[in-house]
Amino acid sequence: MKIDSGRIDAFLKSSNLPLVLLHGPDAGLVAERGLILARGVEGAMQDPFRFAELMNPAADVLLAEAMAAALTGGRRVVRVRDVHESHTKALETLIKMPPEALVILEAGELTAKSKLRTAAEKAPSVAVIACYAIDQARLPSAISSRLRAAGVQIDQDAAAWAGQNLSGEEGPLGQALEVLTLYAGEEKRLSLADVSAVLADGGDSSMGDAIDAALTGDPEATDKALSLAYEEGIAPVGLLRVLLAELQRLRVAAGAMADGASAQEAMAAMRPPVFFKRQALVGKALRLWPLPALDQALSAALTAEAACKTTRVPEHDYCRQTMLALALRARAAGRR
Repeated sequence: MKIDSGRIDAFLKSSNLPLVLLHGPDAGLVAERGLILARGVEGAMQDPFRFAELMNPAADVLLAEAMAAALTGGRRVVRVRDVHESHTKALETLIKMPPEALVILEAGELTAKSKLRTAAEKAPSVAVIACYAIDQARLPSAISSRLRAAGVQIDQDAAAWAGQNLSGEEGPLGQALEVLTLYAGEEKRLSLADVSAVLADGGDSSMGDAIDAALTGDPEATDKALSLAYEEGIAPVGLLRVLLAELQRLRVAAGAMADGASAQEAMAAMRPPVFFKRQALVGKALRLWPLPALDQALSAALTAEAACKTTRVPEHDYCRQTMLALALRARAAGRR
C-alpha cells in the first residue's frame, strides 16, 4: 500500500509492517529513509545476528535472510539495496509468508508499469514510499526548516540564494546543510554572505580535505587532514555523514557516465555545482570509483556511521580506519 507524503514521517517513526519498499529517483533520500527505518528497530544495527545488509542479492539469498531467525532474540532487520524487477517473485513470496523481520527494499525509480511496485502497492503488508527530490519552489523553506531543526537561523535572502544554487536531492542537500551548520559555529546564524561564500568555494575545511584525500587515494594527506578536523572539534559521525553525501553525489555522476555521459558532462550536472578549484579532484575521484566500488564504499561508510554511534566503539579510531581504507583502495585503483 502507498504511504501518502503527509504520512511518511509518522510512518518512519512507528513502522509495524514487515515489508517496506522505498523507491524513487532521489537515491540519497531512499538511503536516508532506509537508515531511519533500520534504526527504528532498537539495537538491531548493533547486533550482527539481527542486522543484514544486502546489495542486489540473488532471490534465494534475499528470502533466506528475510526468513532467518534472530539467534540473540529481538527483531531482525534486513536492508536490501539496489532492488530491481528481478526481485518481484521474492517479494511475492514474502507477501504470502510475511517475515518476522523488518525487510527494507531500496530501489531506484519504478514506473507505474513496474511489476515490483504493483505487487507491493496491492499488498496490505507492504508499505510503499516514493522518494522524490524537493522541488525548487519549496527548497528555500525546506532549507530554513532543516537548519532551524539543527539550531541554526538563516536569513531569508540567504535561504532564497541557497534554494537557487542547491539540489533538492537528499544526498547533495544533506551535505550542503551539514557544512552550513558547521560553518554557523557558535553564532548559529547564517547571512547571505556566509552562505554564498561556503557554497561558492565548496566549503573548504579540514573535513573536506580529508574526504577529498581519501577519495583520490592519498592516505598520508587523509590522516593529516583528519587529525586537523578532530582538533577543530569535528565529530566522526558528522564527518561520515558528509562523506556519505559526497559518495552519493559521485554515484549519481558515475551512473550518468555508465549511461554514456562523459566525465565532464556528469560533473557539470552535479548539484550543488562543483567549484572550479575542485573539478580536478572530483574528476580524479570519478576515474577511481566506478559504480560497484562506490556501492561498497557507501556500505562501508554506513556501517562506520552506525558503529560510531555505539558506546562500545572508539569512534575517532573507527572513522580514521574507514577513511584510510578508502584512501588505500583509491590509491590501489590508480596504480592499475
